[in-house]
Amino acid sequence: MKPNYRRTLLASAIALACSALSAPLLADTETDEIEHIEVRGQFGALSKALNRQRDAAGIVTVASTDEMGQFPDSNVSEALQRLAGLSVERDQGEGRFIRVRGLAPDYNSVTYNGTSLAAPEAGRRAVALDVIPSDLLESVEVNKTLTPDMAAGSLGGTVEIKSLSAFDRSNDFYSVTAEAGYNEQQSKTSPKVSGVFSKILDLGGETDSLGMAIAASFAERKFGSENVETGGSWDFEEGLEEFELRDYTISRERLGLALNLDYRPGSNNEYYLRSLYSRFSDNEQRQGLVVEFADPQWAGASGEAELLRSLKQREETQSITALVLGTRQTAGNWEWQLEGGASKADEDTPFNIGAADFEQAFDDGVGFSGSNILRLTAPADAFLAQSYTLKEVEMGDTYTKETERNIKFDLSHERIKGSASMQLKAGVKFSQREKTAAEDVWLFEDFADQGITALSMNDYASGVVDYSLSNLGPAVSSAAIYQLVAGLNRADFVDEVESQINDYQVDEDISAGYVMAQWQREHWQLVGGVRYEHEKRDAVGTRYDDSTELFSANRQSSSEGYWLPALVGRYNLAENSIVRAAFSTGLVRPNFEQLAPAFILERDDDELEAAFGNPDLKALTSNNFDLGIEHYADKLGVLSAMLFYKQIDNFIYEADLAGRGEYADFAKAETYVNGGSADLYGLELNAVHQLAGFDSWLDHLLLSANLTLTDSAADIEWFDDGSLLRREVALPSQSDKTANLSIGYETDSLSLRLAANYKSEYLAEVGDVSDAGYDVYADDHLQLDFSSKWTFSRGMQLYFNVINLNDEPYYAYTGRKPYNFQYEQYGRTVVLGVQITNW
Repeated sequence: MKPNYRRTLLASAIALACSALSAPLLADTETDEIEHIEVRGQFGALSKALNRQRDAAGIVTVASTDEMGQFPDSNVSEALQRLAGLSVERDQGEGRFIRVRGLAPDYNSVTYNGTSLAAPEAGRRAVALDVIPSDLLESVEVNKTLTPDMAAGSLGGTVEIKSLSAFDRSNDFYSVTAEAGYNEQQSKTSPKVSGVFSKILDLGGETDSLGMAIAASFAERKFGSENVETGGSWDFEEGLEEFELRDYTISRERLGLALNLDYRPGSNNEYYLRSLYSRFSDNEQRQGLVVEFADPQWAGASGEAELLRSLKQREETQSITALVLGTRQTAGNWEWQLEGGASKADEDTPFNIGAADFEQAFDDGVGFSGSNILRLTAPADAFLAQSYTLKEVEMGDTYTKETERNIKFDLSHERIKGSASMQLKAGVKFSQREKTAAEDVWLFEDFADQGITALSMNDYASGVVDYSLSNLGPAVSSAAIYQLVAGLNRADFVDEVESQINDYQVDEDISAGYVMAQWQREHWQLVGGVRYEHEKRDAVGTRYDDSTELFSANRQSSSEGYWLPALVGRYNLAENSIVRAAFSTGLVRPNFEQLAPAFILERDDDELEAAFGNPDLKALTSNNFDLGIEHYADKLGVLSAMLFYKQIDNFIYEADLAGRGEYADFAKAETYVNGGSADLYGLELNAVHQLAGFDSWLDHLLLSANLTLTDSAADIEWFDDGSLLRREVALPSQSDKTANLSIGYETDSLSLRLAANYKSEYLAEVGDVSDAGYDVYADDHLQLDFSSKWTFSRGMQLYFNVINLNDEPYYAYTGRKPYNFQYEQYGRTVVLGVQITNW
């Protein structure tokens, strides 16, 4: 495409968006025109996303599939981290969960074409978005203001994943991508292939009435990481009690499939099917060396210690399936929509090595050096396989499944009088959610009594661990461990308590209804209404009393309703300037791990100790206030500033109830409780600017930057000698600063982009309720990524990406930075690929 033609096309798109601002609220024709404009490259992708963001009634951030393709991001969460107010939580260096405006992933909801996605992980509601390849999607929208027609389930925002439709493009479309990646921690090639195809067909005598879109993606990534961690085992007066060296070898596979059908027999009728299947397989092997000092000691000292060589190996598979079937009908000024949805997610970790431990004791000579990165100093025997003796092997088998089914009906009526329009809307929704978790644990020990003569680690060693942070010595063979336990009778080694106490089932039935109105006149647009949700919950877990060694079922039921009002408004100051304001209410139900009615009662030296879930927890609710202004450039660009404040009630945290109420005689009673209120407030700044008017290479530059500043406060309480004490903490996972900066350069044949993603330190977990010195903080994190594309022929691109260009590690500390909690490094990843598209 010629440069002047591309500029004309972009200007046309923005002009259409501007005209939509003054059109009636439901002007579908203008919207369709915008959606059908073909966009390419960085400039076009951003233009499309900004147009949709601009037209929204509330505060919405959009990432289109075209924009996601401009960054070297392999899954949905990594693509979203580029947007204002969003940050990512990583697992082994890969993006997994999304935080919205500083709120943890469990405080945000994820939907697929309006249907809530089930979460595969045990105990959580947060959806791990690394399960879903970004190739399968048309766009992702993050609604930061909640309206009554949106299902409850978030405090920070709702991540709406929209699948591709054939009607999103004006012509038949296909795209095929193939790539190979390389991680410097593992000298292996990681392949990926994906394809998208859409076609519009004639059906039943109607022209262009059936749309079909198919997408498929497969990727395998082989990489590794190196880790050293203390887990917070610090005595700040005497020194470190223990630490561990870890080396990970990881292979991950992602498979994604999507099929979407749209049938539009006329302008007033629409029938649609949306489907998604995504599977994520994570094969992980961890070689570890655990150092347990007899007495705490500081760096540079040496003394008595026990060393454990430990192996963990498991293959974990997560899958998410979603299906949405619906119809939308229009008759005059009336429109109704009937939709049914279902989602299933599971996590399966079959018979695996939880820990295979070999031990060796030293009377002296064991110590460490360093602070952030701890390095072991020890006698030579610490690194010899024949010096370790087999201690025990723990094996596990876990399975978690969550299902969500829903049906909803929406009815709307529009009235237009002069320059004003009013849409009245009401709807009902019924949903059922079920979460089950099952776990089996075996503890194999006393091997000599079982007639096992191979008790040296040398009998199970294979090769040497490639670990640059220190020295681990020989590797433990997972195949040899599986062979060892295969010769033993599993039934003789079942850990009865661990195999039952973590099993649970939670059923939730939710009935919801709402009424709302949308009014627009000249420069004004208002959306207001209220939603009511009633929840009935049944939960069953296991109770265990170690004094009687008896198990019993523990059942709990609850029923509660919530009113959720909202008022959202926007005012057009000028053709390109918009003021937005909103009041909304949010609701997040407790995690399943927090709700599960498991109860374990133990007696230790005549003292009672208990640990249990709390089915009586109340849902978190929030009052949300937003105020901001946006200014859109005549060409491509935006400047915006958004203030927000959230007052959160029933904040949940882990607490010890010993000494109060029915646990007055307990030495320990650990569970989850509702606190009082928490506050979160912040400022979100966003700027996008395409340089123009220089008549030089500068006209090919695109600058994009966003910054989110937040602060939060919540009170936690505990008892000390009968006195109720409290202290203030920040909300977990809330970074005070989150920022993105990218510099793009684009011509007809070349596209370059350098992106920086930053988040400041945040509270990862409360280490000790009564002592802030043991709180765990994740250090600030800055990652650079580079992407480049070369169009060497029409519709054919060659791309080269570098992920984690600056080799940024993950670091967490206990209380203060010198006290390591965890250090982990991942290395760089480079990707070379080709894409063929029928533009």
